Amino acid sequence: MLSIYTRIARRQLLRQTTHRLLPRRDFTIAIDGPAASGKSSTARAVAQELGFGYIDSGSIYRCATLLALRQNITDTGEGIGSLADLISHAKVDIKVRPSKSHQTPSLGRLAVPDVQVLLDGEDVSREIRTPEVNRLVAKIASDSSIREAVLHIQRKLAADAESRSTTSRSVDAEDMPGGVVMDGRDIGTTIFPGAELKIYLDASAMARAIRRWDEMNQMKDVPVQKPAHDPEASAAPAAVYPSVEEIARELEARDYADINRENSPLRIAPDAVVIDNTNLTFAQQVYTITDLARERMGLEPKHSDC
Repeated sequence: MLSIYTRIARRQLLRQTTHRLLPRRDFTIAIDGPAASGKSSTARAVAQELGFGYIDSGSIYRCATLLALRQNITDTGEGIGSLADLISHAKVDIKVRPSKSHQTPSLGRLAVPDVQVLLDGEDVSREIRTPEVNRLVAKIASDSSIREAVLHIQRKLAADAESRSTTSRSVDAEDMPGGVVMDGRDIGTTIFPGAELKIYLDASAMARAIRRWDEMNQMKDVPVQKPAHDPEASAAPAAVYPSVEEIARELEARDYADINRENSPLRIAPDAVVIDNTNLTFAQQVYTITDLARERMGLEPKHSDC
C-alpha cells in the first residue's frame, strides 16, 4: 500500500505533466476608460507584473493624428481617405522596456515600463503627446475608415505581443498562460469582446486633468508640428499649454465626443469590472487588476490586502 506522501507526490507529478501537455491559451486583458484615466500607465504596469505583452491602442490613433498634422489634414472630410490609406500602409511598432517606478508609502516601488512608439522607424513617442495631437485625435479617431485601418494594426500587434509573451515564458512559471494587455476606449466592446478580463478605469474630470497637465508639463520642449505645406519655416513656434481647468473642460468635451460618436463609442462592457481610481494609489489599482487576472487564471492572488 502506497504511503500518503507517495500518493501526494504522484498527484503532483501528474498535475505538472498534464500542464506541460495541455495547450496554453492566451489570456487577454482589455482596459477601457475615458481620456487621462490612467489606462496606459496602468496597463503597462499590469503587463509587466504578469509578464504579458502590451499594446497602447491610443498611440496608434495618435500616430494617425500626427500623420494628419504633417499632411495638414485637420478635417474629417477632405483628405481623410488619403489619411486612412497612409495609416493602413504605415508601420507602427510599440516597444516596451522597464523604466520608471511609482513610489508608494505602503506598497513600495512599482515598475512602470517605458513605451517607445515608432512610426515607419521614427521615434514619435513624445511628438504624439503634444497639445496639438491631443486636440485633434478625437476627431481623427471618430472616422470609420481610420478606425478600420487602426483595427487591423491593433489585432496584428496584439497577436505579435501574445506570441512573444508565450514563447519567452518558462514552462514552469506558475502555469501562467501567455497573454496581452491592451488599453483604449473600445477594446472590451469592439476589438476583443471575448477578453477574459475587462476593466473600465474611471476618475473625476479634475483628477484626470491634473494627470494630463503633469504629462504635458514633461513635454514642454516638444515643438508644435510644422505643417507639411510650409517647408520653408525655419522653426515651429513654442507650444501653448493650457491650465488644469482648461484641460478639464477639454476632457469633458472629449468624453462627450467619445460617448456619442457613431463608430465604436466609449461604453462600459456589461461584463467589465469598473474601477474608479480617483482616490486610489497607482499600486492599488495595478494590483487590483493583477489579482483579478490571477484569480481568473486559477492562480492565487498576491496582493489581496491592497
